[in-house]
Amino acid sequence: MIRSLSNITYILFFICLISFPLVVSASDKNGNQPARVITTNICIDSLVVALIGTKNLIAVSALADDTRYSHISHQVSDLHKVTFNAEAIYALRPSLVLASNFSSAKTKFALEKLGVEVRLIDFARSINDIEKNIQILGRLLNADGRAQELVKLLKSPKIDLNYRKQIVALQYSTNRYVHGNNSLISDIINRSGFSSYSKFLGYEKGRYISAEALVKSAPNVLILDGDKSFNDKSGFPLYHPALMKGKGKSKALFIETKDWSCGTTKVVDLIIRLNREYIKLVGKNNAT
Repeated sequence: MIRSLSNITYILFFICLISFPLVVSASDKNGNQPARVITTNICIDSLVVALIGTKNLIAVSALADDTRYSHISHQVSDLHKVTFNAEAIYALRPSLVLASNFSSAKTKFALEKLGVEVRLIDFARSINDIEKNIQILGRLLNADGRAQELVKLLKSPKIDLNYRKQIVALQYSTNRYVHGNNSLISDIINRSGFSSYSKFLGYEKGRYISAEALVKSAPNVLILDGDKSFNDKSGFPLYHPALMKGKGKSKALFIETKDWSCGTTKVVDLIIRLNREYIKLVGKNNAT
């Protein structure tokens, strides 16, 4: 019975395929933006909205509507929400689908066999990577002018790092994960004036660190998830009690997950914010 239902599903799907008109190519001889764009990753969602708004955007990722991770939830509330699923995406007849480089290769192959143009955008591990992604998307979406404006914005923080005192900052997620030196988070921390914990200890790759080990190492600044609270809305502890007891040895900063989670121009605000905190500490310690 299950096998029969599965066969029926495939038959119905292929009937839908042949009943739709051919998908329009994303390339436009007149240089216009692709008319029906779908994005399937929260980071790409945000960059595309920054580049072209939502006029030609017909669907975004499910996380784009989640205020815990998205800065654009209010802008995309009326759009379709999709996962990287061939049937759901093809049904919307896109001219261009944008997905992350870690998306399913099988789904990409299936969509391309159906005539859908799929472009993969690399996950950003540095500010330079964000610039590259903006430029790539600018070309794909015929929005080069806007792309240059966003790249200029990324370069806008004017922070003097020549005089800095080494103040070690660690971004510590509730799942105990610490990002390695080769990461966007470490790049943001370093550009703001702080020394990233991973760079300080020589961690090129991310790793999990226990709360007890973290308390013992005592970084100058702990950057934690949330809104100045060690508990979630239900009162459940977000972090291990050992970290809660030892937090007095380190200055605690609280930054929402969505401010770190994606390679977008929002990192500019974060760099400036962290630099202000760094300057406060530099002044406090009479460093020059």
